[in-house]
Amino acid sequence: MEALNLDCREEADELCRTLEDNEEKSRTASEMADVLYHAMVLLALRGVKAEEVLQVLRERFSQSGVEEKESRRSQ
Repeated sequence: MEALNLDCREEADELCRTLEDNEEKSRTASEMADVLYHAMVLLALRGVKAEEVLQVLRERFSQSGVEEKESRRSQ
């Protein structure tokens, strides 16, 4: 599990660097694919289904960022 956490953090950092360094879109897409892959492995280990994540995203997109942040505080 520790190795997976490290992989997730490393790939997220690499993704952010593609944006900071204004790299090619294809490089950003590749790094995002790495982030998603490791995140999906993590979700599987935790028993979280992709549909559960998509539901959270649907709820977030239906409200403003401020509203969404406030709703997390009340949970």
